[in-house]
Amino acid sequence: MSLLSEQAEQELIQSVLKRADKLVELRVEQLREFPYKKKADLKRKLSINEAYYQKLVTAGLREVILEENDKTVWVSEIQLEQLMNQLAE
Repeated sequence: MSLLSEQAEQELIQSVLKRADKLVELRVEQLREFPYKKKADLKRKLSINEAYYQKLVTAGLREVILEENDKTVWVSEIQLEQLMNQLAE
């Protein structure tokens, strides 16, 4: 004789599966690479001066600030390189 009814057992299984799905989704989200880099790091890495960087911003480079009152500016490295290529043409 089972301690749980068949319906209760199915509900428990569904609950456990939902929880497992949520944990897997969370883990996948954590492993996804953050698509933005710090502005200062990218400027240093690519040897970009501030005047050229401002041209990139004028050309459409999107800057992201994640938190209010945070001075760290994040930039998409892919977008930055695409704009640099466009300006070089």
